[in-house]
Amino acid sequence: MLGLYKAVSEIISSCVARDGAVATKYANVRAMRTIKKEALMLVDTYVKHCEGEVAAVNENMVPPLLEAVLADYAQNVPPARDAEVLKTVNTITSTLGGLMTDKIPVVFDSVFESTINMINQDFTDYPEHRLAIYQLLQTINQKCFSALLNLPPQQFRFMVMSIMWGFKHTQRDVADVALTITQDMVNNFNMCDRSISDAFFKAYFIELLNEIIVVLADNEHKSSFKPQYTVLSRMVRLVDSNQITAPLFDASQPENANMNNALFVRQSIANLLATAFANLTQRQIEVFVEGLFNFNDDLEKFRNHVRDFLIQTKEFAGDNADLYLDETEREIEQKKQKEKEQALAVPGMVKPSEMEEDE
Repeated sequence: MLGLYKAVSEIISSCVARDGAVATKYANVRAMRTIKKEALMLVDTYVKHCEGEVAAVNENMVPPLLEAVLADYAQNVPPARDAEVLKTVNTITSTLGGLMTDKIPVVFDSVFESTINMINQDFTDYPEHRLAIYQLLQTINQKCFSALLNLPPQQFRFMVMSIMWGFKHTQRDVADVALTITQDMVNNFNMCDRSISDAFFKAYFIELLNEIIVVLADNEHKSSFKPQYTVLSRMVRLVDSNQITAPLFDASQPENANMNNALFVRQSIANLLATAFANLTQRQIEVFVEGLFNFNDDLEKFRNHVRDFLIQTKEFAGDNADLYLDETEREIEQKKQKEKEQALAVPGMVKPSEMEEDE
């Protein structure tokens, strides 16, 4: 099957080299791309169900597969790159876990920057690639985090910048994944050796925090309210509980002689909000920032405090249903559960197969 994949890829590449990107629209090229996609879908399905054979898959199947697929993806023009490559690599990484750690640098070199450069011109082109690359990064962060620690500094920064750009999407699924990556990464670094975590937090904590507050305060991004306030709560909690030991400020400056991280973060958030919302008084901002630190250990109170502030800013005038999505989803779930219980109380109302699923 890999031989077929390589042969078809070579034909497509020669067509593109001869006629340019327009060749991807030819009927014969579209048909050959379908063959490639179907081959990758077969691999994806096999890997998902390879329980007990993970070691063999890692040793015998994955190396030649990645060699063929990743090189082809990297060399192709953007219109000829298939999102199925990203999805298949995601499945392999999720299934193999730590066994993929040594292969992640090649994955990054082949698909990460090339894909981000495809999608960073706007928020709409290549929607499949857009979501797939962030899902792959999420899996790498969860399963092969140590591989990220070995990325060259420039590549690591490009990754962090890409994550921050990800949660600026108005496309909810992309923004939510990017925000989840942020929280997972913050938690992972917090559990690292202190010298590693200090370097990360000193370089990126304030920048990440500011970008999260920016999208949180933007009416166009309110559909991602839950992951926004969740990661904000976690980051404030790390500061409030003194889990970040490195100074987030420039300790060499005389004016910072009596500064600490909690005070610095409070000031940073207050300054950002004062710039963004000229209609708010200094006291309103102070009360909001104080609440972030008072409620960061209680997610429900934290959510309500943030939501009340956003409505207070008047930027969220109109339909604010997304800000109440937690309660709405909980009410729907409770209603479904009540209906199930009522149906189960009446013999014959629920099919045996449905009862087995519930159990």
